[in-house]
Amino acid sequence: MQVSKVLVVDADRAVRDALVTCLRFVGLEAHGAEGAVAARSWLSNDDADVMVLSDQLPDGTACDLLPAPSAPGRAAIVMMSNGASTGRTSNYRADATLLRPISVGRVVEQVESLLRSRESPQGAQRCEFGHLSLDLANSRLEHRGDTVRLGRTEARLLRFFMASPDKVFSRTQLLEKLWPASVRVEQRTVDVHIRRLRLSLESLGCSDYVQTVRGSGYRFSALPQ
Repeated sequence: MQVSKVLVVDADRAVRDALVTCLRFVGLEAHGAEGAVAARSWLSNDDADVMVLSDQLPDGTACDLLPAPSAPGRAAIVMMSNGASTGRTSNYRADATLLRPISVGRVVEQVESLLRSRESPQGAQRCEFGHLSLDLANSRLEHRGDTVRLGRTEARLLRFFMASPDKVFSRTQLLEKLWPASVRVEQRTVDVHIRRLRLSLESLGCSDYVQTVRGSGYRFSALPQ
C-alpha cells in the first residue's frame, strides 16, 4: 500500500519534530529539514506529495522551494506564515496558508485534506461490507442512511480490514501494512486508531465489527465474537 510522503521545512526544531512525529502517527512518511538547502538536498533524491513550509527560513525563502503551479506531479504546499506572507509569492501559490500560532493538529488536518483531494481515481472507489459503504476519497462511512466522517488513518485501516474480512491481523502486521517501514511507530499507535475507528462505527451501531482476538490481534467481522 503506497504511503504518502510529507516534507516539513521549518528552522524551529521543536515545531519541526512535533509535526514529523504527528504526521508519522497518522500513517504518513514524514521527513524534516531545517532550511532551504537541506530541503533541496532531500528533494534531489525523493519526491514529496505535500510540503509544509515556514515562510521564514534561515538560508533562503519559501519561494526557492515552491514548484510552478503547472509543474507535473507537483507537491501540494501548506504554508505556515507569521503574517507577512499571504501565500502568494511571485508566480507561485501555496495550496493552503495557516497563520501562526497554529496547532500541530490543525496542520496535520490540512495535510490530510490536501491528500484526500489528490487521491487517484482508483482511490476514489467505494468499499462495501454488508450495509457499510466506505467512500475512500472523502473518508466518509455510511450505514443504512447514516453517515460519519473518519480520520484518514481510520479510513485506511477500515479499507484494509474490509478487504480481508474475518482474518486476524496482529498489531505488527497492521503496522507493516499501514505505516511506512522507514519510520518507527509503537504498537500502541494501532490501539489508538482501532479505538477511534470503533467509536465511529459505534455511532452507526456497528462497533462490534472490529473485534479483539485475545493474544492475536484484531479482525473485522460481522460474525459474533
